[in-house]
Amino acid sequence: MSYEQEEEDHYGPGYEVGSYTKDYNDGPYDGESDLNVNSNPEGKPRILLMGLRRSGKSSIQKVVFHKMSPNETLFLESTNKIVKDEISNSSFVQFQIWDFPGQVDFFDSNFDCEMIFGGCGALVFVIDAQDDYIDALMKLNLTVTRAYKVNPNIRFEVFIHKVDGLSDDHKIEAQRDIHQRANDELMEEGFDSVNLSFYLTSIYDHSSYKKNLLQTFIIDSNEALDLKLVRGPSDVENDETTFKPEMSHQIFGENESIFGYQSLKINLYYTAGKLNTYLGMTYKAEVDPKQFDGAIADNVIGAISAKLPPGYMTNLDNFVATLNKEQTFKPFGNLLSTYSINKGSATERHFQLYSCTIEETGFRSYHERLQTFLLWYVDAASFIDVDDDRWRFYLIFEKYPYDGGHRYSICGYATVYLYFAYPNKIRPRISQFLVLPPFQRLGLGAELLNVIYRSFLKDSNILDITVEDPSDEFTRLRDYVDAKNCKKLPSFSKEKLHQGFTAKMVDEAQRDLKINKKQARRVYEILRFQATNLSDLEEYRAYRLDVKRRLNIPYQKEASDYKKLQKALNAEELRSTLSTSSREQRIENLEKQYQTLENEYRHTLERLAASQ
Repeated sequence: MSYEQEEEDHYGPGYEVGSYTKDYNDGPYDGESDLNVNSNPEGKPRILLMGLRRSGKSSIQKVVFHKMSPNETLFLESTNKIVKDEISNSSFVQFQIWDFPGQVDFFDSNFDCEMIFGGCGALVFVIDAQDDYIDALMKLNLTVTRAYKVNPNIRFEVFIHKVDGLSDDHKIEAQRDIHQRANDELMEEGFDSVNLSFYLTSIYDHSSYKKNLLQTFIIDSNEALDLKLVRGPSDVENDETTFKPEMSHQIFGENESIFGYQSLKINLYYTAGKLNTYLGMTYKAEVDPKQFDGAIADNVIGAISAKLPPGYMTNLDNFVATLNKEQTFKPFGNLLSTYSINKGSATERHFQLYSCTIEETGFRSYHERLQTFLLWYVDAASFIDVDDDRWRFYLIFEKYPYDGGHRYSICGYATVYLYFAYPNKIRPRISQFLVLPPFQRLGLGAELLNVIYRSFLKDSNILDITVEDPSDEFTRLRDYVDAKNCKKLPSFSKEKLHQGFTAKMVDEAQRDLKINKKQARRVYEILRFQATNLSDLEEYRAYRLDVKRRLNIPYQKEASDYKKLQKALNAEELRSTLSTSSREQRIENLEKQYQTLENEYRHTLERLAASQ
């Protein structure tokens, strides 16, 4: 079976295996057929094979799985009943294929859609590319919409079959036409979230079929991984306590995919306080190297466990048993601040923020477990050298009621390194900053950043506070916190803002809030934008020019460098050494930069307004 790969990136692969029916089976339906819930007692994955009569469904099955010669398929009879086929090439590759007759009527009272599609992982619909496929597209639409209503998790694969008799241009045109028509019809009916994958196929070259089948063993690692902070035994089975990673490329590579398993689930659980760790995985099937030219499954547990400190558990019962020790857990370090939300209501929650050093008893091993969260939420994350005594740690815990008392759950943390600033000052740099997903959008990020600031404000040895390679999300948080704090400073009053950025703003922001000059300028622009009457064209223009003058500084330096090189190099050497921007390019770039900044500033001001 051949699959044209020319436009694979456009149409996309994707494939899993699935389930079946009520009265279509190996024989006449008698009301007590073997297609009931016990017909697959081992829970094997199943593929539904559907399409119109004579589309080639049975030929595909016979050639690929039963080594029938393509020429022999010419003598196959049309399928007039459900044919169940057990595929069991090894202990790993075991599944069922159900070949449906083309005349299946979804509106027949005997056709039980819930039973057919409910547990299905994949449905393969075969279209004869050499025939008028209008009827096939209508059947495809009916099949997909019925199946999706029952089970939105089904993968839909469309085989554009019998393409061996078509020219290359005809093949591509047929694929484009079928792809567009099928998706347009689904969108018209409100099923735009359904994803169809299309393949060009032929029984005269089925080598690519194996490649296509291998797609069923490729899993999105972000979807496969379940993280939990477990407070009690019931949390283990409670889907509401599960949260997902934002990224996994630091473990599973740039494609963030895992090869070798079907229906893979990875469980990485932590007890909420002590962070005792459990790592496990389940799957329905594993790829068989003998069947797929030596292809072997990825070592999932090995990839994750290499990043975990010793002592993690692989037995879930042992992990649950450690929950009894959570009642003895107390946060590390010194309590700096408390923070509450929803005060006076049934949903009131209380949080505590602490600071500590690595010398705190028990914190070294605790931090080893805590920092593993960075792999899933901080790009280019690296584990720090905790033996350096210039590191400071800030932690957020929720203090929650439990069995008549209270316990603690980690919510997030930050690390700060105390750099030396010439000649005799200290410049703290925020290195890592993370609020875990279950605790985001509660105001904890802003509270943690303010706590870090306050811990240094009274120290005259602190010059200012910087941030190491901030993410876009942290930049937005920092802008919000700094703008909110600077609004209270006299030099950032509305009247002073309209007079432009001044040295007094820099001095006051640095002295009172430990904000460095670069960030003070950014905060000035945010607050001046807030103070600007945008309906006053001159006032708005004055603001834009003020920002663009700052943005233009690199271009001015470029022009200065160019003049210096003109004196030292001849014309040819100058052209090969320096590429300068034209005036038009510079103006266009400045406008793009300005519009990006204005959008960022608007978001910050919206949050400021909402917090008042």
